[in-house]
Amino acid sequence: MARLRPIRFSRSARLTPRGATLAVVGGASVIGAYASGRPELLYLGCLTLLLPALAVAFARFRRVGLTVSRSFRPEPVGVGQPAVVELTIANGGQRPTPQVEWRDYRPWASGGNGSRMLPALAARGSRGTTARLRYELIPPHRGEFPIGPLGARLADPFGLAKGEVAVGAVDWLVVTPVIRELPDTGLAILASDGASLLVRRSIGGEDDLSTREYRTGDAMRRVHWRATARHGELMVRQEEQRSHAEARIILDTRRSGYADHQPGRQSNEPESESFELAVSIGASIALHLARGGFAVEFVETGDRHLAPVSPMEPFLRSLATLELAGAAGDYPVGSPLTSTRPDRTHGSVFAILADADAPTIERLVAQRSDFDLAVAFVVTWRDSLALEALRRAGWTCVPVALGDSVEDAWRAVAELHGVRRGR
Repeated sequence: MARLRPIRFSRSARLTPRGATLAVVGGASVIGAYASGRPELLYLGCLTLLLPALAVAFARFRRVGLTVSRSFRPEPVGVGQPAVVELTIANGGQRPTPQVEWRDYRPWASGGNGSRMLPALAARGSRGTTARLRYELIPPHRGEFPIGPLGARLADPFGLAKGEVAVGAVDWLVVTPVIRELPDTGLAILASDGASLLVRRSIGGEDDLSTREYRTGDAMRRVHWRATARHGELMVRQEEQRSHAEARIILDTRRSGYADHQPGRQSNEPESESFELAVSIGASIALHLARGGFAVEFVETGDRHLAPVSPMEPFLRSLATLELAGAAGDYPVGSPLTSTRPDRTHGSVFAILADADAPTIERLVAQRSDFDLAVAFVVTWRDSLALEALRRAGWTCVPVALGDSVEDAWRAVAELHGVRRGR
C-alpha cells in the first residue's frame, strides 16, 4: 500500500455550553435594549457578548510551548499485532500548562482513539516540565501510516470556549504483512556444511532415498538409470547437495491478476483481500527459507519494488508498501537464477497467484524444468484451463481460500509430495 498522507489539521475553537448560554443572554439583552429603549441593557448585552468572543479568540490563538517525541514498540509491527506508542511531552514555554485533554491522530477510527488527560506541566526551568504517556494501537492493515500530530484541547480560564491545537510532528508506523511461522515439514532440511533440498520417499534402498518417479517437466539429465531398471519405470534424482540451496518466490503483483481489487477504496484499506493473502504467503515462505539458509530470490510480475530478502528488515519494510501494479514491468518472470553451475537445476520455485493471465501461466510452464520442486499457491481457487496447464507441466497446485491457514497450505505441499518428518 502506498504511503498515506498525514492528517490535515486545522486549528479551531468553539464555545462550550456555558459560553453559548452567555452568548444567548447577551444577544437577548441587546434585542431587549432596542425594544424597551433602555441603554443599560445594551451595555450589559455588549459586555456579555464580548466575553465569549474573547474566550474563542483566546482558545483559537493561544500559543503553547509543548513539544512531543514519539516511539513505537515493536517497529515495524505486523498487521493485527499490538504496538505500544510511547510519548514524551515537554513544556518549553515560559508559562505552566493546565491539565488538558489530548488525543493522538491516526488514519483509522477503531482501537480507542478517544481523548485522554495530560497532567499540568510546570514552566521551563522548573521541575515537572515533562510527562511520559503511552497507549496501545492495533493497525488493521498493511502499510506505512502517519501517527500524529498530537491534538491538545485548550480552554479559557472561565471555561467559555475550547480549542484544539496540533502539537509536534507526524511519525510513521511501518506495518508489515501477516507473517506466519511455517512448520518444518521435512521438505527443506539443512545439512551441516551447507543446504540441500531433500524430498524423501520411503521406497527402500539407498538409491530410492534420493529418487522418485518421473513427472512431466523433469529434465532427462536427472534420470537415475539404475533405479529405473529396478522399478521398471523412469526414476529421477531428487536430492542434490549444494553449498547454497536456492529458491525463487514469484508473486503476481499485477492488478489484472486479482479480480477483487477495488479501485474506489479508502486510502487506508487494502486494494485486494486476495492480494493481501498472497503477500502474506510469499513473505512467510521467504522468511522461512531464508532462516533455513536458502538463497531466496523474490520476483514480482509487475514493476520491481521489493528489497532483497536478505537482510530481512529492509525486505519487510518494502513489503509494507507493496501495491498492485497496472501492467507488467521489465523484470521478467522467466529470468534464471544466477548460478555458477548451468548443468544443474536451481532448487525450488514457489508461485503465488490468483487470477493469473495466460502469458503469466505460459512463463511459469516454460520454467518448470529449471527447478527440482515447483509449487503454485492459488488464492481464491478457480479451476481453469490455465491451471490445468500448470499441473500438466509438473507444478504442484495448492488451493488457498480467504481465511485459510498459511501453515496448512505449507503442510499440504509436503502431503502432496509424500513427505513425512522422520521418514
